[in-house]
Amino acid sequence: MLINEFPREILSNILEIAAELNAKDNVSFTYGLSQAPLPLQTSQLSRYVRGPVSPETLRWDATSILRRVCPLWHDWALEYALEHVYIRRWRGSERWAELSTKRKLYSIYELIEKPSGYAVYRDPYASLRETSELFSRYPALTDKVRRIWFNGFFTAESEALIFKVLRSCRYLTTISIPWTLLRHGDANDWMHLLGIADAEDMPVQSLELHAVCLPEATTSDSDNMRDLGALSDPRVNFSHLKRLKLIGNTTFMPVNDRDLEIISQSATNIEELHVVCLSTVSINGVMAIVKGAQSTIRVIEHSPRSNDGFYHPDPGQLESGEHICDILTNCPKLRDLSISVPSMCAHLFSNENVLWDGECQVRAMGLCADYTLSRQTTRQRRTGRLQKVLDQARDLMASQERRRRTLDIELFFANCIFDPKECVVDGDFALAEISSGGQWPAQKAASSKGPYGSTGLYGKEEGDWDVVSEEEYMRALENGWIRP
Repeated sequence: MLINEFPREILSNILEIAAELNAKDNVSFTYGLSQAPLPLQTSQLSRYVRGPVSPETLRWDATSILRRVCPLWHDWALEYALEHVYIRRWRGSERWAELSTKRKLYSIYELIEKPSGYAVYRDPYASLRETSELFSRYPALTDKVRRIWFNGFFTAESEALIFKVLRSCRYLTTISIPWTLLRHGDANDWMHLLGIADAEDMPVQSLELHAVCLPEATTSDSDNMRDLGALSDPRVNFSHLKRLKLIGNTTFMPVNDRDLEIISQSATNIEELHVVCLSTVSINGVMAIVKGAQSTIRVIEHSPRSNDGFYHPDPGQLESGEHICDILTNCPKLRDLSISVPSMCAHLFSNENVLWDGECQVRAMGLCADYTLSRQTTRQRRTGRLQKVLDQARDLMASQERRRRTLDIELFFANCIFDPKECVVDGDFALAEISSGGQWPAQKAASSKGPYGSTGLYGKEEGDWDVVSEEEYMRALENGWIRP
């Protein structure tokens, strides 16, 4: 029996193992030189390993031999190598003339004892331009592409090339693009991007928008300041989208609540929502998506901390006046929750029928208003409301454990981290110790956590945190030594 007569699944496994073995033998790094010699100057150059070869490049190199065997293996190799396409902007403005771009020649380059070279200009958009030309010349290649990422392209010229590439890839499932395309693309561009322009296209299921701070030269360019209003066109439909991710902070035409409110009108099948390191979207935009896809959403990650670490920006207030805790507990398929909310209360953990599993993080600026009490509540009543939240969180974890689910709830509140399961609180209690005149705490221990969560301080100098028992924390709260 010939190998090509094997079932396709078995043949695919064999070829994949062969490709992985080839990848181990191929070049897995890139070279560079220490500095560029200036005209009429001689300088000693040293060679160094610049960094690892990207995974998609390794996959292409690993299948180069397989593509030459027969048409069947050629088609499989293209599917394997082109399934994920990552296009990066060239970070530097120069490269070394002596250093070949052919990685297979690196073994010869290693033999050169005294490397030499000159700085020559390299087009930062070369990879994007060459990809666009390749797909235009060989359109059959685009049928193999399922996921595509664009990194570092924010000019009108590069965005036009991105839209051209996306128009030619008709079977994409995952797209990661600069957020500026949301402003600079028209309705037709976005219909092609979402895969809904033609009946034969495959609708995109995952969309990621990456934002960064741009230099003034880019933001002041008139070509970059236009907004074609693609979202306002009713033909731009997000109903096929299963995953939406917004990441990165910027002040230049950022994604905002209004954008998410428009998207939520058609994005009724979202299963995953990620809003990370983005302070221009408040809780209103997040909850607009959640309410629009309340029956399907499984994952919510809303962490607008940006570069502020533990002290994340205010998530805002829900303008509709609805109770956020009730909205979240009424999402029937929600499993993973990490969210920043303006306030929380015991209702957030009162529904034992939720499917929450794994780590659950809630970052709150305050406690939900208890309408049975006046605004001038006593410290004892405020302490009681916080204690009720912690007790209810423990009850929910115990309920999930009986259902064979491991739920670990962590609450970020009042510049502290509460661990209801262990009944401890991590925080910086130096001022509380001074306010108590040294009477508090009766017992404490060094904390492994810090303003950045369970990963500690990241080498910052914010000071060491301590951990105290939940009972000890409540005692300080009742006596006014700690103010939530």
